[in-house]
Amino acid sequence: MDIVLIPAYEPDNQLILLVDELANNNFKIVVVDDGSGEKYTDVFKSISTKADIVTLPKNCGKGAALKAGMAYIKENLPECENFITCDADGQHRPSDVIRVQEQLHKGNRFVLTVRQRKGKIPFRSKFGNDLSRFVYTLLTNRYLSDNQSGLRGFSVQHLDWLMKVEKNNYDYEMNVLYYAAKMGLKITTLPIDAIYIENNASSHFNPIGDTVKIYRSLFKLARGTLIAFLVAELLILLASIFFGNNYIEFTVPSAGAISMITTFLLNKYFFFKNSPRYDYFTTFVYAIINYFVYTLMCMVLASSFPLILSFNITYIICIPLRFFLHQLIFIASITKE
Repeated sequence: MDIVLIPAYEPDNQLILLVDELANNNFKIVVVDDGSGEKYTDVFKSISTKADIVTLPKNCGKGAALKAGMAYIKENLPECENFITCDADGQHRPSDVIRVQEQLHKGNRFVLTVRQRKGKIPFRSKFGNDLSRFVYTLLTNRYLSDNQSGLRGFSVQHLDWLMKVEKNNYDYEMNVLYYAAKMGLKITTLPIDAIYIENNASSHFNPIGDTVKIYRSLFKLARGTLIAFLVAELLILLASIFFGNNYIEFTVPSAGAISMITTFLLNKYFFFKNSPRYDYFTTFVYAIINYFVYTLMCMVLASSFPLILSFNITYIICIPLRFFLHQLIFIASITKE
């Protein structure tokens, strides 16, 4: 059985049209009323014969609504094989939901739709997507042309870890992608047309408040990596002060090794202690190769620049290198999914 999970907060007629068409295509549908209130009772009542309705007593946020729906699926629909998350505001065509289903039936276990940038795009959507893409790539070394689409497909085997992902608002969906990157999971992307009804006026997304929450959450998840980078910077600064460019064959790899160990320990025993499984092996291999390349390049630059400057120039130069290296290691590890 394939299920479509729809979180809904103060929905309009678009939800009714969506449920009708999905039901006509033989989907089992679960709609989560995220505390919409009595004013919207008629909307949910009108779809109650075609969808299971899960009602939250108050507005808890999109992430909380998704997790409530997942909990309902796990407890009440054991025959579920795949589930697809879909927005209630008309931005996702039923035909695209069917395309996600087809990808799942081909054996893909995590399908992310990516919206094509065509036509007139609302400024807040374009700006948010561009910034989101940059920050996500910087923190995970994985590139997704669109990481904010709510139309996603999952094998039911992902249900448990998805319910453990932190946060309950729009930042939840970004956190899911962050965890997927750190777990080494394959994400299959599926292009779809972007739909912005009335300049996206029906969206409950707050372009300032919700954007701040998303990136605050992302940087919180990446704090182990950020702390480790600061540790390396401090060690290199101290080495520059006390030794200058002497002993760089010792100071640079030592700073890199300590930074790598710091990342591993912080993530394993603190930041990801109670979280979904973390792909430590791939992270370890990536870090070993990464810092080996860092050391060689930094030693070459140190013949012409001060050590601390050489270290930071190396960091900037290696940004694209880190990205491609991570892709190679990720591709080699996909078979573990």
